[in-house]
Amino acid sequence: MPLGTLELPKSKWKALAACLERKLSGQASLFAEDAAIEDIALRTIDQYRVVEQKQAEKEERKEGQQFKTIDLNSMSTTCSRSLGPELVVHNTWDSLNMDSILTQCGLSPKERALAEAVVACRLIEPGSDLSSWGWLRERTALPEIMQVNLQGIGKDAVYEIADRLLLSKQKIEDALYREEQRQFFSDAPSIFLYDLTNTYFEGECADNPLGKRSKSKEKRSDCPLVALALMVDQKGFPVFSQVYPGNQSEPETLEHILDRLEEDMPPLLARPTLIMDRGIATKDNLRLLTARGYPYTVIERRQAERDYAQEFKVLDSFNRIGTDEEPIYVKKLVEDDVAKVLCLSYRRHCKEEGMDRLKEVRFIEAMTQIARSVEKGSLKRSDKVWQRIGRVNERFPSVAKYYTVTTHDKDADVVSVQWSLKKEERNTRSVLTGCYVIDSTHDELSALEIWQMYMTIQRVESAFRSLKSTLGLRPIHHQKEERTEGHLFISVLAYHLLNAIEHTLQKAGDNRRWSTIRKALSTHQRSTVMFTDDEGEIHHIRLSGTPESTHQDIYRKLGIEKLPPKRTSYVATRL
Repeated sequence: MPLGTLELPKSKWKALAACLERKLSGQASLFAEDAAIEDIALRTIDQYRVVEQKQAEKEERKEGQQFKTIDLNSMSTTCSRSLGPELVVHNTWDSLNMDSILTQCGLSPKERALAEAVVACRLIEPGSDLSSWGWLRERTALPEIMQVNLQGIGKDAVYEIADRLLLSKQKIEDALYREEQRQFFSDAPSIFLYDLTNTYFEGECADNPLGKRSKSKEKRSDCPLVALALMVDQKGFPVFSQVYPGNQSEPETLEHILDRLEEDMPPLLARPTLIMDRGIATKDNLRLLTARGYPYTVIERRQAERDYAQEFKVLDSFNRIGTDEEPIYVKKLVEDDVAKVLCLSYRRHCKEEGMDRLKEVRFIEAMTQIARSVEKGSLKRSDKVWQRIGRVNERFPSVAKYYTVTTHDKDADVVSVQWSLKKEERNTRSVLTGCYVIDSTHDELSALEIWQMYMTIQRVESAFRSLKSTLGLRPIHHQKEERTEGHLFISVLAYHLLNAIEHTLQKAGDNRRWSTIRKALSTHQRSTVMFTDDEGEIHHIRLSGTPESTHQDIYRKLGIEKLPPKRTSYVATRL
């Protein structure tokens, strides 16, 4: 065994040899080992084992060597396919036991492979079902990773697998969430977050009852909309999803969601705290939560901060949290066993103040334009003047309420238009800019703890951002109700995988988002190398690229060790 350079007196070499012999044979010493000698022995054994492993690998390479004399000018590559993101998605699919879940739902091996492919496509190259079909045939190495032949798959199969998954939606969501709990939670989740979003269709959706006109959160009110509701836990894993027509009233959905939570989910040891978007937290819904025994932490839909205007005028009694650049002031009050946390966010204050200032400037500009038209005589009739004023008020309702508009009439015509500021009301608005009130049944918690609990609402907001920007949720091209629901469900399944990938990386100290990981891995591909040997025989070698350091780092953190195997084939003899 090579020992290299020893930093040990020659008089102790015999003791080192005895120690090495005992360590290698597994014998225990009757006496305590000398610490310096034992440390050198352990390091030497580790070095020896590394050398031994390298030697074994070298011998294995020698046994598998195949030598050919080839024409270097004949070498080329073809059929390059994306490999890196696919390895991560497939590894996560396996780690969540998706094949087992889909088997229990009655899907065949080919259906399970196709299901994985369409979900993977949403993560890797999101688009329409037609583009997913093209990706599967022409741009991905995923079938080689799965070792399933999907070459002859038709585009109809891509549409139909969504229908097949939708038939088992509840069963899949329940089993998948239980698996995520097992892997990512030490205790049962204590917080559930609920919110709705909507997205738009391409087309009229004349025969689709889900496609309804309403106010679009993406400023696409020109299109029919569909609503997606998500219940997620404090780590962002979807508990379940629900699809509603695009004109669905948000507050009206809560009772149905609570029914689902109690009927569909496994029995919960304790009621989770519900955190909801402001648009859902009406007084009626808070009473509903109380009646059904759910603790909650919400910002009420009405502007409750107006009730505490005097408190917000003096911040001396508030606690300061957040950063020096973006401080947040919080103060806790308890009323009728409900904690009220008064919050003033500097960042929110600056944002709302800027929006108010811009709207106010535009309101005054619009009113000035009306006044000039009246002065010129191009606008005279009282009904026309007030019609113009009404339109301005409709455009800027949040600012118009702070102004009183009057006209001076002569005979039947308007000769001047004036407006004056309601100073007291406007000053109150200035005080309350950036302010909000959090209601919580957890009156035992501090103001900071309640604020931190409410801010977990960002998990569901992050889920919607990922669904829309990363996972191809929008736009929806389907004109049938079932296909629409299937499209949304596949995006939700893709988000399950995305969240699992990001959490696994976070455990390894890597906080990159999936979009960044996907971009970094896009350069790792699988290709076919073609060459002609000295006997005129044409050979094809299908192999994966050697992972670069960036790829290796990601694979190591996610526990990915194996690449698809190399395949060598003789094609023909050149004439």
